[in-house]
Amino acid sequence: MEKFDYSSLSFKSLNTLKQIYEQGSLTAAAIELGQNQPTVSYTLEQLRVALQDPLFVRSGRGVAPTQHCHQIMPEIEHLLSGMTALLQPKDFDPADASLEVTISCNQYELQVIVPRLVQRLNRIAPNIRMTFIQSQVNGHQQLQRGQCDLLLSPVVRDYEALYRRVLFKDRYVCLMSTTHPLAQQSLTRADYLEAKHVEIRYEGGWKPFYLNTPELQGATLNIALGLPSVANIVSIIANTDLLLTLPERLAQLIGDSMAIKDPPFKSDFEVCLYWNKITHHSKAHQWLREQIINLISNEIIHAPD
Repeated sequence: MEKFDYSSLSFKSLNTLKQIYEQGSLTAAAIELGQNQPTVSYTLEQLRVALQDPLFVRSGRGVAPTQHCHQIMPEIEHLLSGMTALLQPKDFDPADASLEVTISCNQYELQVIVPRLVQRLNRIAPNIRMTFIQSQVNGHQQLQRGQCDLLLSPVVRDYEALYRRVLFKDRYVCLMSTTHPLAQQSLTRADYLEAKHVEIRYEGGWKPFYLNTPELQGATLNIALGLPSVANIVSIIANTDLLLTLPERLAQLIGDSMAIKDPPFKSDFEVCLYWNKITHHSKAHQWLREQIINLISNEIIHAPD
C-alpha cells in the first residue's frame, strides 16, 4: 500500500483548497488569501499528490472541481471548522480579548444597529477591532468566502454552510415634510401613485422589498429624485412635496421633524444575523453574537421611550 503523506494536509493547505473551490480560479483564490498565484499553484500540486486526484480541471478562464473534489469538500469544511475550534482559548474574557472582526452590512444596518453596537463593544471589550464592509447583494458570498465574520442583512439566501438568526422585523413607511399635501391624511393607493417619489439607488441593483407588494405590481411610481443613499435626506426633502418610502426604524431614527405615514400596502421584512461554520464554535464569536442579539432585544426592539 502506498504511504500517505499527511503532512501536506495542513490547515493552510486545506483553506487554500476551499478558496479555490469557492472562487473557481487560482488567481481569485490567491487574492482572497493574500498570496501570489505561484504559491497557490504549488499548494494545489501538493494537495493533488496527497489526495491522489487532480481536484480541479481547466474550465474557461478558471477551474472546475472534479467529482472527487465535490465529494470531499463537506469533510474539508468540517475539518477546518474543527481546527478553528481547537485553536480557540478555553475561556473568553472580553475585557482583555484582542479580536479582529469584519462585519458586512448596508446603509440600513449601519444606521439602525452599528452605532449602538460600537458603543457597547467599546465599553466592555475595548481591544476588539471592528471593520465594516458593504454587503450590497453579495453579503452571503462574502461570508461564505471568508471576507467577513458576520453578516447583518434582510436579504435571504439559502446557503448550507451558513447559520442564520432572525434579529427583528421591520416594515416600510412613508417619510415626508409636515407641509406635504398628504401629511394630514391617510394615504390611498391613488395618492401614493400620484405622489412625487424619492428613489434610493442601491449599489448592486438591489430593489427594496415594498416594490414587490401586490398593490404596486404593474404600477409605475413617479420618481422625481434619485439619490445614492438616505444621507441628509431630511434636509433634502424638507418643505417639498417629495415622499420617501423606507423602513420604519430608520424613519424614526432620522425623521423627528418629518411626518411618518402608513403606506397603502403592507410590506414587512426580517433583519437577520448570519455567520459561517468556521466561527460557529469560537468562544469569542459566540460571545460577540450574544452581544448583538442582546443589543437588539434590549436597545432596539424594547428600547425605552
